[in-house]
Amino acid sequence: MTAASWLGDVDTTMRDDVALRADVWHHGEPRPAVLFRTPYGRRAITSDVLRPIDCVHGGFAAVCQDTRGRFDSQGDWEPIMWDQEALDAYDTVEWVARQEWCDGRVILAGTSYGGIVSFLGAAQRPPSLAGVAAAMVTSGSRDLRELGGAMRLEQVVSWLLFMAADWMRRHPDDVDAATVATLHALLLDPEPALTALPLSTGPLSRLRGFPLDVPALLAGQVPTTPEWEAAAIEVPVFVTTGWFDVFSSATIDAFRDAVRAHPDLPHRLVVGPWAHTGPLPHHTGELNFGIVASAGAATLAAQQLAFFKDPAAVESRHEVRYFLMGADEWRTADAWPPRAARPRLLHLDAGTLGDEPGPADAVDSYDHDPLDPVPSRGGRVIHLGRSTPGPIDLRWQLARPDVLSYLTAALEEPLDVVGAVHADLTVSVDQPDADLVVRLVDRRPDGRVYPVAEGVVRLSHALGRPADGPPTRVRVDLGYTAQRFGRGHRLGLLVTSSAFPHLDRNLQTGEPSSTSAEARTVSVDVHLAESTLSIDVLTQEGRR
Repeated sequence: MTAASWLGDVDTTMRDDVALRADVWHHGEPRPAVLFRTPYGRRAITSDVLRPIDCVHGGFAAVCQDTRGRFDSQGDWEPIMWDQEALDAYDTVEWVARQEWCDGRVILAGTSYGGIVSFLGAAQRPPSLAGVAAAMVTSGSRDLRELGGAMRLEQVVSWLLFMAADWMRRHPDDVDAATVATLHALLLDPEPALTALPLSTGPLSRLRGFPLDVPALLAGQVPTTPEWEAAAIEVPVFVTTGWFDVFSSATIDAFRDAVRAHPDLPHRLVVGPWAHTGPLPHHTGELNFGIVASAGAATLAAQQLAFFKDPAAVESRHEVRYFLMGADEWRTADAWPPRAARPRLLHLDAGTLGDEPGPADAVDSYDHDPLDPVPSRGGRVIHLGRSTPGPIDLRWQLARPDVLSYLTAALEEPLDVVGAVHADLTVSVDQPDADLVVRLVDRRPDGRVYPVAEGVVRLSHALGRPADGPPTRVRVDLGYTAQRFGRGHRLGLLVTSSAFPHLDRNLQTGEPSSTSAEARTVSVDVHLAESTLSIDVLTQEGRR
């Protein structure tokens, strides 16, 4: 392999003559190139999913670009400019393909925002695009379904503060001293912005000059995630996520959509026991999954580069490599869920989960006060605020009067839940609105309770009307997982009405917390005979 050369501060010119700044690594001869585009600083790309240095060592050229108006790139930055990002991705792909050190093949790559703009650019069908390597992504429609009308408050606030800090650096003349002080204080402690009621009157409303309607953002009126058509992405796709990533299920659906849209193209999915972070180690939350669980040990970067070296030569058209937690080993399948997975229905009864429904008139109840919400801790939460993602013991939740818990009997044999999880709950409430926050958990023989999958539904959103009516059956999508429940373990289901500040508080009056401060306590009745949990379970053959 020839020694790689580095070119810093390279101007890549867009169709409107705006120059976006990039760094380039190349081998002095035509090679395929991997393009990273980021609003977070092109010299700060350190994700274990795929790094520029991995690409260079793998024989590819690498290009890292600051997106429009960010860090060293020219142009005007707006917090939400998905259409512009799509055009800039197209133009940059074609710019890279024209360089003498590129052989005309370009792969768009990135994690989170970088992965989303990779899909947006790919949907524009740039002629030189050879593939997409995206990690931890979501789309507007998948977010809407997954959040069920709620908002990832901590993620929105943390992202806004991070973006505002660089905007303030670039526009010192547009920022007054009070805005500087407010932003500095919130970066140290975002809690005042999360707990303000109404949200729109909190300290975020004091950011002067920032190019975003903050009240509209907090009211959910600003589309924070874009949409793309899977059919428009006519290149091989390799997507990566983690079981504790906030975008885990959405990323898996991106793979499923790609397979459905273009079954003749090769596609890959890798899911590890990771959260939405740059480092992807073998330990997450309180658990160590074994050294083979890390992205490095799994040779994640090498897998992607080998795939894109010659996609036409891969043996399997579609492949899923997933980490089975509990067994702590990597598994391979040709579809998701694996073809050996079969649905199993469990019924809720008084504190139990079983194969038979309970008495027809059985009801469990709890009262929930939005001013005393259940704290979000563990599971699929964002790490940018003060929450910690991953498997963290939740047994403290079982002591709260506003959390219902249901457990199977201790398992006599291991049970592999691999695939989709959803709960169908029949509930009635005495206020205009309430949330249902549902978690699948693994209760260990020593009493520890670890989150496995989770979902939320805002009843007024799901019903399209006030929720204070007759008992209503509501589906709560808990996404996907791959978890072995060992011998002696119990499957558990936790039901409550908040996970704050990961999710915004439902004040239960029918009015949004962005513009209202009035809160009411809600009484929630769960009608057990008409409430079930559905899980995909591997058959004995599939477990081998």
